[in-house]
Amino acid sequence: MQASTRAFVKRGGAACAAAAVLLCGSFSVATAAPTAEPTSASTNTAEASYTATPSATGSDTAALPSGLAEAIDRDLSMSVEEFNAQGALAATAADVQAAAVKADPNALVSVKSGTINVQAAPAAAVAAKTAAGTAKVSISTVQATPLSAKVDAASVDALMAAYIGEFGAGRLQSVMVNGNGEFVIRTGDPIGSKVTATARSFTAAAKPSAEDFAAKYGNVKIEAASGPATPLATDVTNGQGYLAVDEPINKGGTCSIGWNGFNAAGDPAIVTAGHCTGDGALTNTLLTDPEQEPTITKDKDSGDILGPLGLFGTSQFGGPGNSPLTIPTDWNGDKNKLNNIGTDVAVMNKIDENLNQLAKVTDWKTPADPKASGPKVTGVSDAIVGTDICKSGRTTGWSCGTVTEVGVFAVGGTTYPADPAKCDPVPTVAECDDIRAVRGFGSTNLKADRGDSGGAIISGNTAVGMISAGTPEVITYGVSLTDALKHTDGYTVKIFLETPKVTTTAPVYREGAVTGTVTGAPAGTKVTVTIDGVETKATVGTEGKWSVKAPNKFGTFSVTAQTTNGYSTSETTEASIEVIKETLAAPAITSPAADSKVLTPATTLAGTGKAGATVELSGDAKGTAVVGADGKWSFTLTPGLDVGNYTVTAKQTLEDWNDSTSTSSSFSVVLAAPAITSPSNGQQFAFNEGPNEITGTNIEGATVKVTVNGKTYDATVVNGAGSVALGARLAMGTYAVTAAQEVGGTWSVDLGSQLASGTYTVTVVQRVDDLDSLTATSTFTVLAEPKPEPTTPPATQAPTAPTTAPTAAPTTAPNNNDLANTGASSSLLVLGGAGGLLLLAGSAFLLIRRRNNAG
Repeated sequence: MQASTRAFVKRGGAACAAAAVLLCGSFSVATAAPTAEPTSASTNTAEASYTATPSATGSDTAALPSGLAEAIDRDLSMSVEEFNAQGALAATAADVQAAAVKADPNALVSVKSGTINVQAAPAAAVAAKTAAGTAKVSISTVQATPLSAKVDAASVDALMAAYIGEFGAGRLQSVMVNGNGEFVIRTGDPIGSKVTATARSFTAAAKPSAEDFAAKYGNVKIEAASGPATPLATDVTNGQGYLAVDEPINKGGTCSIGWNGFNAAGDPAIVTAGHCTGDGALTNTLLTDPEQEPTITKDKDSGDILGPLGLFGTSQFGGPGNSPLTIPTDWNGDKNKLNNIGTDVAVMNKIDENLNQLAKVTDWKTPADPKASGPKVTGVSDAIVGTDICKSGRTTGWSCGTVTEVGVFAVGGTTYPADPAKCDPVPTVAECDDIRAVRGFGSTNLKADRGDSGGAIISGNTAVGMISAGTPEVITYGVSLTDALKHTDGYTVKIFLETPKVTTTAPVYREGAVTGTVTGAPAGTKVTVTIDGVETKATVGTEGKWSVKAPNKFGTFSVTAQTTNGYSTSETTEASIEVIKETLAAPAITSPAADSKVLTPATTLAGTGKAGATVELSGDAKGTAVVGADGKWSFTLTPGLDVGNYTVTAKQTLEDWNDSTSTSSSFSVVLAAPAITSPSNGQQFAFNEGPNEITGTNIEGATVKVTVNGKTYDATVVNGAGSVALGARLAMGTYAVTAAQEVGGTWSVDLGSQLASGTYTVTVVQRVDDLDSLTATSTFTVLAEPKPEPTTPPATQAPTAPTTAPTAAPTTAPNNNDLANTGASSSLLVLGGAGGLLLLAGSAFLLIRRRNNAG
């Protein structure tokens, strides 16, 4: 903290300004808010004197001090780690409670020895178990019992309504549930005797004792109390002290800051106790000096002002409009509700711009620099019975205890008499009816006193409430923070968020992923990332990871990243990224496929690539093709590739991309398969008429290899001249004959003998200049010999003469059109050798042309 001039007031001294009298004398809003009246001149002097000074500056990065561990060990006999674990368990327990109560309004949730204990109806028990996740949960299923059954109290509200219906609220302090599931009524009503009260809003004629009332329930007990609790407001990081005053400064009191936060628009705000405003009578707040607070000086009247803090906004102490607790006009003893059970909350707006509000609770170990010591605030939750809590306030500083009860407590309002005798045992003034009801929790071992009001109550790192009221050394009451915030029209608590890290260090491509992490990010956390002036909000996913896109252009760009959750933000991290050109992948050549054989002539190359890229072809084919939107490209070869072995290379280029590497495809352009003319595909032969020869046609000059059921033969090739049938005798004249095609030949394989019965597969390949053609295949069958008719009739049957002569087996079977036929059809046989050669003339022509060109 920077040095400051305590210009507004100093403790003691006859020459102190009138404002000092406000601090030196009785100056509180504990109950009736007594005031000190300065002269107008003194007031003017005081108003002109104070100087605003920031209470904390810099980043929230100080290491956890030993003082925090000492306080937790002293008050709770546990380590900081154990305390934080309890806070995490408390947050889970709050989720369990919300799920259980949604299904069963009478469900009871508490924490004991690291276990979340749930007493609820079966449906609510299932919901609670689901909400608990992996946390240890003990479930007790119960059936809800109506209050009229007079067995167990059903809820805090119902029990409180029933109690007030009989006794009034004049001496009631609280109705709460402890860790054993018992309802505890703290009251000043006599135990063991009858009570007769005069007629007023909270009384009836003659009532039984509180003891008699509790006896009607199996889970209710009575504890003595002096009556409604007294606000601890005589006397703001979270937990610091402040002075609440009116304008002009005539009266005021001291309280403690609850939670730094934000209003619904995201402007800086503070959340504190509502009774600190004196039911709205006090409008201004002044930050007091942590080094001069009672917890440091041990003087309850100490306190120096540092400067302005903020202006009070909405506040509520009790029911709406600061209303006291009342019985409904239609009360008939059966209604389980009361009017105006409320909260104790106030907000401050227009926070002094020189103040640096932190998501941290000071533990008063370093008063000169409050932010240097104390836990960070990482979330907001409910207080659960059995969880460990600590509070921070200007009067008693840092103390820890346990949530022993949850429910509703009654607090004397601003007009409630300062002298309890006026309301005990019978109220003598109307102000005794000013009793405010607040939802919250109680702790019998949490130390607090006047001036701690509004101070932060935290469980681990989770904000759970604010100091509201209590009886010193007996019980301290905290207002439920989750409930209080519901009455503030959108105010939220500032939470600590870790600074994000940018994990991307290597160059990225355009619109590539820029990634990072955030440690311990609560649900709903985002990271605001700005790259090249463009802001993007990334959602933090599992394991705290986040990602955004890089710019769609090249260069080196600065990156800033900041964690956000609601209006809470972390410190900003800075980094840089380099966006570089991406290298295109090599295109693919899909046709002809690598190492494939295609029939001559090959006229098309095709493949795939990046849409819009240009594919450059080289090698045995040269040219370009553009990849279409479907990622495919094709290139037409003119003229087509003749018989031979070829290699084609391709790469692709595209603007703002690096050229791809090259890809190659080697393939062969081959001759057509020779024809198999006999036997034809699918032909069948009688058992004694199997063929002894395989024949077919080939290209001129080719050699032919024939394989029959795995045995290979070198076919005999006969080249011959072609012929053309003119259809009629030529008339007298001179004729010019031009041969457009070269002729081929025939081939044959002598098998040496007729093939026996069986199925035969013939494959034929022709070769020219060491290049093999495609393969022709044909399958035929030689049928098995028929079994002879029996010559001797069976012994048991007389011989019968045949009625018809046996039919001879056919010499050939009909052609099966369903079978593949790569040879010539049977109709070709009638054409003769020259006719068959003409079918291959085209291939022969290509071959001869290739030879001539090669020469």
